[in-house]
Formats: sequence, C-alpha cells, structure tokens
Amino acid sequence: MTARLRVVVLGAGGELGARVCRLAARVAGAQVFGASRSARGPSGFAMKRADVRDEGSVAALLRGGDLVVNCVGPFHYDPSALVGACIEVRAHYCDIADDVAFVERVRAAAARHDARAAGVFVCAGASTVPGLASVLASGFERAPRAAEIARVSAWLSVGSRNPVSAGLLASLLAPLGRELPGGARSFDSLRVLRASDGRVLRFGAYPAAFAGGVVAIGARSLPAQLFFGFDRAALTALLRLAAPALARLPVTAIAPLAHVLLPFARIAPLLGTPRGLLALVAEDAAGRDLARIEVAASERGLDIPAAPPCWLAARLASGATLPAGSHDLGDVIGYDEALAWLRADRAFRVDERLGSA
Repeated sequence: MTARLRVVVLGAGGELGARVCRLAARVAGAQVFGASRSARGPSGFAMKRADVRDEGSVAALLRGGDLVVNCVGPFHYDPSALVGACIEVRAHYCDIADDVAFVERVRAAAARHDARAAGVFVCAGASTVPGLASVLASGFERAPRAAEIARVSAWLSVGSRNPVSAGLLASLLAPLGRELPGGARSFDSLRVLRASDGRVLRFGAYPAAFAGGVVAIGARSLPAQLFFGFDRAALTALLRLAAPALARLPVTAIAPLAHVLLPFARIAPLLGTPRGLLALVAEDAAGRDLARIEVAASERGLDIPAAPPCWLAARLASGATLPAGSHDLGDVIGYDEALAWLRADRAFRVDERLGSA
C-alpha cells in the first residue's frame, strides 16, 4: 500500500529531529524521509543531504513532500528561503523553533511569499513552547476562577539522562544571561516549583516565543513567562553560574562553543533521569495559583516537544485539510484534542487541575 502522506524531516540527524521521524512514522498512512547536512540520521529512514541555509540543496528535496518539519536548531538563521521554497512546491511547513526572532521571520516569509494564496499551511513554534504551552493555557478559560487569572507561567523541566546533540545544546545555551522583556535577564535567579508528583524542581527565567509575550485565555490576552530547568538542581544551578559569561559572547559563538562542550555535556546522563515536565500555572494578581495543567513523561521526556508536528501529520494523513497561510498551533489543535493526543500515549501523564470556585 502506497503511503498517502510524505513527511520530510529536516535536521533528522539531531536528537529532536530523530524523535520526530520515529513519532511521525507511527502515523497511519505517513511515509517519513529525513535530511541533514551529513545525510546521517536515525536508522530505518531514507536520508538525504541538505542544508537549510542553502536554498539550492533543499529545493529538489522538498519537491514531492506534503509536510516539511524543520528541526534544524539552533534557530538563529534566516528561514525565509526555506519557507519560500516550501510555498513554491506547495508543501506545508512547520518547525519546532522557540526563538522569538525566528518565529517572526517565518511569519514574515509566509506573508511575503503569500502562503495563503498558494494554499500552504505555515506554522512556526509547533513544539513545547510556544505551541503546546499556548494550547494548554487556553484550557484555563474553563477554570471556575478564570476571571481572576492575571498571568500565566510555563515551567519546562528536561531530564538530564536524555541524549543531547550539539544543536540542542546550543539552543539551550544561547539565551542564558540575555535580556528579557521588562529588563530582567535570563537565569539571573532561580525559582522553585513543586510538581504534582512531589518533586521540588528549580528553574530560571527563559525567553519564550509567545507572540507579544502573551497567551490567549478566552477573549483575554495575558502576560506569559517561561521558566526552564533540569531534573537535577545542580545542573540548573550550573546554568545560573554560566549565564553571565555566556551573555558576553556573540550569539554566533554559541554553536561552536556547544561542539566544544558536547563531550562534557554527555556526562550529565550519569547524574539524572529521563523525566520531562511541562507545567502551565495560572496565577492571580497576588501570585496565588488558581489552576494548573501538567504534562509529565517518565521515560521519554524529549518526546513532548517532538509530538505536535506529528499531530499535524496525523491530521493530513486522515484526509483533513490545514488552513492556508501563517497560523499558530492553537489555530488547528484545540485544548481537548491536545489532551486526547497526550493521554493516548502511555509515555505521558496529564494532570489537569482547574481549581474550584
């Protein structure tokens, strides 16, 4: 039987790209192809050589693809040519970017190349943040005390036993110590969150590609802030110590530094667990918790950011259409549908606590 949907995963040689390949391959009716600069990637997938910064190397690869998933990080390059190439060959585009500037460049490229007129769906940030976090935060509209919610915080904890690639490490390090909206700096201090399983986790403030720095809860747009940390307090504290020095480096120096640090970063799996956590917390003006939604993964924490592109693939494989033009994940995946996807995978545990009146 010939697959009806052809999914092209760019950056399949990286850790998250490989996970997207494996999860997308579970979608009925999907055929997955991978691409990377080295033409190496997860076993069992046809791999091609391509560089997203070289329009010529991706044009032929994209032709014939139905959905292109861009997993090439760190997301500090200009995606305009790639987005334009997708629109030219009528291939839908999504990425797992969490960088504000990158997301805005994708949206601008979609408008410039008129994705809407071409019938092409373009979605930047279809990952944990901003995509999934925004979708889950929309569920706070159902909280009995929704009218009292003044702000939303997203807390992302990554298990240190998960494999790490140079691209993933560079994406993690690049924002450390840099200025956040409002004048504070990323990881200038640490905060504590007690998860529903009793774990006490530490986090530092981190930039997030929430459009305008807000999330939508019903008709209201409320301030949103991301906090990032590891499952081990010592590793989060290490990021806090490194932040001032990293902030003095140009962003272009982070990727080469990540390659140097990669052998040392691979010692971290000896220290921790593979558990991942995404917690969305709704607070009132006094900082009191009014509602919370948690998604935890005990063994495959990095599957959380890799999952949303595969939901889009499943939509297409089922025969459904995606809206043309630039859209957020929440425009096509609603709160109930996201929870259904997460709960259908035994790797994830969802704890929904919307509070009481």
